[in-house]
Amino acid sequence: MTLRLLLLLLFACLVPPAGGAWATTAPAAEARTPHASVVLVAEQATAARGATTWVGLRFRLQPNWHIYWQNPGDSGYPPSIAWELPRGVSAGDIRWPTPERLPVGPLTNFGHTGEVTLAVPISVPAAYAAGELPLLARVRWLVCEDVCIPESATLALTLPVSAVARPDPARVAAFAEARARWPAVAAPAGWRLSAARHDSGASLRLETPSAVVIDAASFFPFDEGLMDAAAEQKLHRQGEEQVLELRAAAVPVAPWSRLAGVLVVQAAGAGTGPRQSFVVDLPLATAAASRSSPASAAGRAPAGVGTASAADGSLPFLVVVLLALAGGALLNLMPCVFPVLSIKLLALMQHEDEPFPARQHALLYSAGVVGSFLALAALLLALRAAGASLGWGFQLQSPVVIGLLAMLFFALGLSLSGALPIGSIAADVPGTWRRRHPKVDALASGGLAVLVASPCTGPFMGAALGAALTLPAAQTLLVFAALGIGMALPFALLVRHPALRRWLPRPGPWMERLKEFLALPLYATVVWLGWVLAEQIGTTAVLTLGCGLLAVGLLAWSLRLAGWRRRGVATLALLAALAAALWPALPVGDGVAPGARQTHTGDTWQPWTPAALATARASQRPVFVDFTAAWCVTCQLNKRLVLERSEVLAAFASADAVLLRADWTRQDPAITAELARLERGGVPVYALYPPSGEVTLMPEILSPTMVIDALRPYRRPAGDT
Repeated sequence: MTLRLLLLLLFACLVPPAGGAWATTAPAAEARTPHASVVLVAEQATAARGATTWVGLRFRLQPNWHIYWQNPGDSGYPPSIAWELPRGVSAGDIRWPTPERLPVGPLTNFGHTGEVTLAVPISVPAAYAAGELPLLARVRWLVCEDVCIPESATLALTLPVSAVARPDPARVAAFAEARARWPAVAAPAGWRLSAARHDSGASLRLETPSAVVIDAASFFPFDEGLMDAAAEQKLHRQGEEQVLELRAAAVPVAPWSRLAGVLVVQAAGAGTGPRQSFVVDLPLATAAASRSSPASAAGRAPAGVGTASAADGSLPFLVVVLLALAGGALLNLMPCVFPVLSIKLLALMQHEDEPFPARQHALLYSAGVVGSFLALAALLLALRAAGASLGWGFQLQSPVVIGLLAMLFFALGLSLSGALPIGSIAADVPGTWRRRHPKVDALASGGLAVLVASPCTGPFMGAALGAALTLPAAQTLLVFAALGIGMALPFALLVRHPALRRWLPRPGPWMERLKEFLALPLYATVVWLGWVLAEQIGTTAVLTLGCGLLAVGLLAWSLRLAGWRRRGVATLALLAALAAALWPALPVGDGVAPGARQTHTGDTWQPWTPAALATARASQRPVFVDFTAAWCVTCQLNKRLVLERSEVLAAFASADAVLLRADWTRQDPAITAELARLERGGVPVYALYPPSGEVTLMPEILSPTMVIDALRPYRRPAGDT
């Protein structure tokens, strides 16, 4: 009867409700929302092998609504496309039309209104053999009026393929119009441009033929966070030149060393003259400004995002490596690693006399740690190269990974409690499997330690990770390898040097009780991961995770059976656990756009958005931003032990500080971009923005005194309102 009831419950976990999370919508060529329609179109009716076919996303926006340019200005984020293409076919970057300035209160955004086509080149190889070219685009965009709404759609288009391309008469005019809105790759013939840096920003000087008189000009930088988008761009004449004044951002994200972007000029005649736009890419000099002519600027126009200048004064690479080494070593003291490390130490005390050489064990454990760090780094780099906005701990933004981790820790806890009698479930639980495969045991335990360490960012890690993600791929991998070496070093030294193990307690009967006690932090980890899952997908996490844990319990029970019953029940249990883990990943319509869900922050803390930060800074008050995530243990400890203490809240109130919380529990490109501007690759990050001047980044491990001292310069006199 008990077995039948368990099987019925597991079957209920496997079968989704009708019309529920497994429902999906077939992709089409066009998607409509109340605010916009977007259609995937092609310039050619037939694509040609060995040639480029142009396709485009044609947006038709409702009146007063807009989408964003590649640099959105003070707020927002640009449309993004994730392509699914046949093997060998590749998509280029978006060719962005010339943007327009969109004032929104004290802010100014850069974007597009009305109808606009975002064109993309699709390269078809000469060896492409299929007769059709299927294109699938997963598109996300932010559309705004007085409010902003994240939207998404999956669009599909199939083109016939032949040896010669055939244009589509119905689309030729639309693509010609789109090309007419692209900025030219260089200034017109006869124009000379120069740029110079000064205390408040930069100056762009234009020397034009005598017959050309500029009535107005606007500059749109490719890179965010360098220029004050809302500041007035004043155009005035100095002798034979006209000068456009640009104000630097109040808190620039990097030194402004190049003036790279699109310049839009309006010829004289009260707005009736011809309007031109072209790419500008000039070094910013502080003395004699460098000159640019059409010949020198030609060919530098980016296909998609503008050229980013290297940040001067960045950390030397050797310093980054040393910070990563120290951060990796200190990671062993973080609460994320405690459950696995404690079990590892227990096994070391209990099996000092095993024949497997200690030095080989230390080497393989270290290889498992370093290899896992490198694998995570390679995956992170690949996803970022594909356009994803990710950072350290990115895998924990996936509910599937959270569910699998919770079930793994539950299985580890059952094993320590004696309810799951197989050593192969946990690399660190003594058992016959471990004794037969000591090499795999050592290697796998290193990988498990890295997996559970990812929710934590210890001291020195923030700066190291932030710098690593801005370096070339080879150097990034070296920094992650240093993190792994630092994390593996303390345990490897303990294993390789028997003298150090004299400090450990002697084995005895007490170790069996300790082994059972160590199951408790594992069960506590399961509770915490369940809370993280609820933060990510809502209260359905209770049913989803409950079904998964029930499946793990059934697996433990099945191992006490024999023959076909054991194999059958164990297989069913594993399938049910896998289904419970994958359930949150199943699509619901077009999915939830990044950043659409913000956790409730209460009256004191407000949700962070780029617009909220800009508005708060415009109020001339200090702004404290808590970049956090539910899966980040360090974040939650700092929140409970420091940021929610009465004396810290009183210090915030005394300084009249604006408190913003950026929740990175789920993937959010805007938060990822802001972390990159702060040269950080993960959370926690605590940023104090003064009313004017440079942002202050606080350590990853906070104390009340540290926060109160940072706020002291902004405290108001007693009785001042």
